[in-house]
Amino acid sequence: MADLDAQIEKLSAAIAGLESQRKGLGDAVVDPAIAALREQMAQIETGGDAPIADERKLVTIVFTDVSGFTALSEKLDPEKVRDLINACFDWLVPVVQKYGGTIDKFIGDEIMALFGAPIAHEDDAERALRAALEMMDAIAAFNHANGTELGLHAGINTGLVVAGQIGGHDRRDYSVMGDAVNLAARLEDASSVGEIFVGPATYRLTQRIFEFEPVAALKLKGKKSPVEVHRLLGAKVAPRSTRGIEGLRAPLVGRAEELEEIRRALADLGDGQGSMLAILAEAGLGKSRLIAETRALLPANVKWAEGRALSFTAGMSYWLAREIVLSLLNVKPEAAQSEIAAALQKSLNGQSEIYPFLARLLELPVDAVTEEQVKFLSSEALRSGILEASRGYVRHRAHEEPLVLVWEDLHWCDPSSWEVLETLIPLSNEVPLLLLCAARVEDNRLLEVMQRNDGSGVRHVIRLSPLTRDESGSLIQQLLKIENFPARMRELILNRAEGNPFFVEELLRALIDAGAIVLEGDRAAATREIDAMEIPETLQGVLAARIDRLPLDNKQTLQRASVIGRIFQSRVLAYIYIRKERPIDSRLRSENCNGGSSFSHASSRRQKRPGWRKGNTFSNTRSHMMSPTTRCFLPGARNCINLWRKRSNRCFPAGSMNFPRRLVFITSELRRPSGQYFTWDERPNERKQPLPMRKRSLSTNLRSGKSRAVAIGNFVKASGG
Repeated sequence: MADLDAQIEKLSAAIAGLESQRKGLGDAVVDPAIAALREQMAQIETGGDAPIADERKLVTIVFTDVSGFTALSEKLDPEKVRDLINACFDWLVPVVQKYGGTIDKFIGDEIMALFGAPIAHEDDAERALRAALEMMDAIAAFNHANGTELGLHAGINTGLVVAGQIGGHDRRDYSVMGDAVNLAARLEDASSVGEIFVGPATYRLTQRIFEFEPVAALKLKGKKSPVEVHRLLGAKVAPRSTRGIEGLRAPLVGRAEELEEIRRALADLGDGQGSMLAILAEAGLGKSRLIAETRALLPANVKWAEGRALSFTAGMSYWLAREIVLSLLNVKPEAAQSEIAAALQKSLNGQSEIYPFLARLLELPVDAVTEEQVKFLSSEALRSGILEASRGYVRHRAHEEPLVLVWEDLHWCDPSSWEVLETLIPLSNEVPLLLLCAARVEDNRLLEVMQRNDGSGVRHVIRLSPLTRDESGSLIQQLLKIENFPARMRELILNRAEGNPFFVEELLRALIDAGAIVLEGDRAAATREIDAMEIPETLQGVLAARIDRLPLDNKQTLQRASVIGRIFQSRVLAYIYIRKERPIDSRLRSENCNGGSSFSHASSRRQKRPGWRKGNTFSNTRSHMMSPTTRCFLPGARNCINLWRKRSNRCFPAGSMNFPRRLVFITSELRRPSGQYFTWDERPNERKQPLPMRKRSLSTNLRSGKSRAVAIGNFVKASGG
């Protein structure tokens, strides 16, 4: 507990330190850094006194080295060098925290940062590269402010590590270990000042978002073979989607009803009637694809503007609203400020009084005269002015032509942009404005906003469900156009994906990367059969991010359950569960516990919400999930049980005993004369006597049960009973 209090105290001090530097660093740096620190503090406080358990995680590791301090050490006093290093770190550390990274340790003038531990995000590799690029800008700004000539170079790699407490008995700190860490350190050593070297796994995950330059394969210490390395150049001007298989595209599958509802909303917009349409779904079910199909249906006279929130922009004020305004202006976010300012002034068309407020929203510099209009406003007055200016600007644009504003990934939206969206909702009842919003189903804010504005216009909610098994199979066929797709491979993909189109595509991509499927033009061919698949790195990030958002108790329960298998009996989980202060059933989110459990990700069509499926331990058993011994006597056992039920007119209460015990009991009862059967509750002595647990005795018991079951089953089949 003392350690947790110390961590909270350090975080509080870091927040206070950032606040004191707000004038120098600016809101754009301070706000997201403070938001990340407060998130860490909340996680520590909700985690209680439980230590962080050791776990295997997919993590992106960043090693950065500040060069130039060795030369300074020869000229300056050690205390001055130390002060200069700390001042430099004060510029670099907030950048890591801005993107949700964790400082693992300081090694002299090096920083080791983690993205994905202790908390995972589904885009940790992207976050790490953005942080590295911004740290290059930060070191240049530090040099300009302090008159120094320091440099920076970095090595970045992604891979599986073991994360947890590392150290001696008296002192252990949270850190990570694994080959991925070693490779990141070697890449940093190999890079020169101003270079960022990226490992193969990180490159694979981010090549559609960033510009890279290949480097000759490097022979690194501790690696048997040369390592493929890329030099990071910067973010792409027009990044491509990280989802989908490049070169393969299928028609929209299983969304005909949803697309028809969108067509009706667009038709109403053409007639001058605005509305608000919300698309809610789990990750990967096709929100973005449905929005893309909507744009393809757009009439020529309708203006389309869109913005997408990113997972690391939740603490950046007006991020999403700024993206949408820039889209309305037809300028790229990376455009020069002068170009953005000129486009804004041109589009105002007589609304010059709102320019100072929209300039603040867009973070544009203004002249002294314009600055005077907002300089002495309180923060609340400035906020109200920005909201009113946004409302007036959108109203003016919608009067000129019908307008569609797309707010995508609202589950990551910053609070300021939420306020802008709420301000615009009533407009959809006054002007031809369609607000098309997309969010994940676990985020209730969008529904709450719509309910608060329910009386102010037309509201539609589209909830995307997983694809059916046939629809998923059709998606595979449409993507690959494959003739000889092995049935076992197909079943494996369908079982793993559970109706999630993104999962289907990523599993297919993994097979293509592994060479099990070869693309030949616009068609594909299978080269070999497979019996099992590893979860692709892209899916690991999505799943790990969801798991890390769970309360600590639920996360630990899930981790222990995963060791048993996907389908299990809850009493087995209770047996291995270490923490006894609360019953295990409180952690299994389900109704009507019948003694058996299975875990399914939230995209399962049967499971309307994420959680645990409970099932009768016999009737819901799937044969491919049984042990070989149980599977071999299953047909005869079912006939045996059905015959006993028919003769005795009795059945077992759900979950009253496990399958082998039922079988032994029933087959022994069937040897009695008809009409003299006992129920399980009527045999208390036999019920209380445990089955033999020694392997040899248990095997004998099962074999005898098998013989009786098969014999009786054959008799029933022959006699037609």
